[in-house]
Amino acid sequence: MICKNYVVTGEDVNDFMVMENASYISYTVRLLYHFLFQNGFSKEKLNILNLDLQEGNHVFVCHKDLMFTEHFFIELKHCYIADKISIKSSFFNSKNECCAEVTKEIEWFDSLRGEVIGAPKQILKHFSHTAP
Repeated sequence: MICKNYVVTGEDVNDFMVMENASYISYTVRLLYHFLFQNGFSKEKLNILNLDLQEGNHVFVCHKDLMFTEHFFIELKHCYIADKISIKSSFFNSKNECCAEVTKEIEWFDSLRGEVIGAPKQILKHFSHTAP
């Protein structure tokens, strides 16, 4: 669906130079923003629409550690955009081995009203919202 290359930085790792679980989640959300941007919804446009994303539940599965300075790429394998956004991303090292998978749920948040809302129609019309 969409892939992006990264390098594990010092901010991503623990004292043992292993990428932390929270970093995997952060990269997954970052890739979602990149996906939205490519489809015409930059962070600035979301701000104009008074929309934000609120993170919900996630499932993290680690198969192999990613280490400090290691190159990796993330593949957004599944993105279902509706009242909630459901995404699944996979992390691969430079040997193309799947190191981790993250399944994440994100909700739309109206920053003016301060509440979780259903998916805005002006966004839904740009995405296929059939169940995965």
